[in-house]
Amino acid sequence: MKHLLALFALLPAMGLAESVAPWPVDTRIRNIISAVGPNWNGSANFKAVLIREGEFAALYIFRGPYDQRPLVYAPQAAITGDYWATIPWLAFDESGALLLHSENRAIGRNKWDSTLTIIERNDRFIVSAFSRSSYDSLNPENYTDCSIDLLNRVLTVNEAVITPYPLPAEIRVKDWSEDMEEACYPEG
Repeated sequence: MKHLLALFALLPAMGLAESVAPWPVDTRIRNIISAVGPNWNGSANFKAVLIREGEFAALYIFRGPYDQRPLVYAPQAAITGDYWATIPWLAFDESGALLLHSENRAIGRNKWDSTLTIIERNDRFIVSAFSRSSYDSLNPENYTDCSIDLLNRVLTVNEAVITPYPLPAEIRVKDWSEDMEEACYPEG
């Protein structure tokens, strides 16, 4: 038993902490940014909550209405309004996929919006799609419309299909990062 406790104590030091949710979850109302409950009419039988953790919003996904421990913890799922003058939000689409939307329409000249689509497959929550639109408010000719279909492995930037496809075959939502969003800017 002592060895097991020592292993849990070492998790943050071993770099595994990003998948281990803090417990108890800080669900004080002032920290909750957005929440969606089980969508029983669609196929989403889980609930999700975005909770402010510093300058980021952490995504927690729970099974059903009564679970208290999260199935998924993604600590830097979105940037919060404190940093980019925006508040991300969650929604379900018509098929029951979870949508995490964020945008910057107020600060600086680089305006953008993005949507991460999350589905459950084989008891894992994976990213099925990502879209991002951005433009320079001082130079509207400088824009990017990007769509990544992770299920079909297709990346489209400004209506052109980009090959070779640069991302892994499957990405769990807890592993999604800004580095993967850079695929939308293939020329650097």
